[in-house]
Amino acid sequence: MKDYPRKLNDAELNLLLLLLPENKSGYVKYRNLIRQYYILGEGRFGEGNYFLGNVGDEIDLDISSSPILTSGIVTTDKAIFEISINEVQENKIEFSISPYPDENEIYKVENVKTLSDWEPGKKSPEGNKVKLFPVDGLNYILVIVPSEHKIWLYEKSSGINYPIPVSNFYNELLRLKRETRKEYFQNPNKLFEELDSFSEAEIILSFLLYCKYKRRFNFEHLIDKFLIEPQKKKSFFSFFRRK
Repeated sequence: MKDYPRKLNDAELNLLLLLLPENKSGYVKYRNLIRQYYILGEGRFGEGNYFLGNVGDEIDLDISSSPILTSGIVTTDKAIFEISINEVQENKIEFSISPYPDENEIYKVENVKTLSDWEPGKKSPEGNKVKLFPVDGLNYILVIVPSEHKIWLYEKSSGINYPIPVSNFYNELLRLKRETRKEYFQNPNKLFEELDSFSEAEIILSFLLYCKYKRRFNFEHLIDKFLIEPQKKKSFFSFFRRK
């Protein structure tokens, strides 16, 4: 089916909604948008990668994709689907499903593994131990799964788990530690292999600096609290200043 714009068919809609829990307000917002929006056309990755939006909106492939909101694996009686949904950007939502479902097929869901379902007190969606780092002590927790090499930020107020790319965060940690050895910069997996060698304050401060650099979450007001050497604030910030 190549005619655009068009509404999602039942197979497409049902798979996407499985990654958006009804009991979490942040994901309910996306459930409503996905039901409301139309498929506008294919994304930069071809079939299986599409944009949702309002009728009349145009897809601009010159703009970088927004961060991933959530991803997961849905096992059915006929296929195993890998799915990702990006954060809304300019009133459009990008998503990917592989393999792509047949609109004439009825799929019986057998299992769903998705980051969206995670809450404090649980193991990872894959059943592994997690390490928790309270960012503000109130609403945000940084979650690291060493065995899976995964990081996400849990937001209590919305219930959303935001995937965090490893490389940029790890680079901030190396800068903080003033690490210069090439073998460390070339191997982000060392973050997980040597996680216990970093203090909680170092992990959280590196994340705050990553957020400041990427301008994705506003935690600048917390940076002073986690400074490792408060007596050297001036030189510390000059080290991290970006133009």
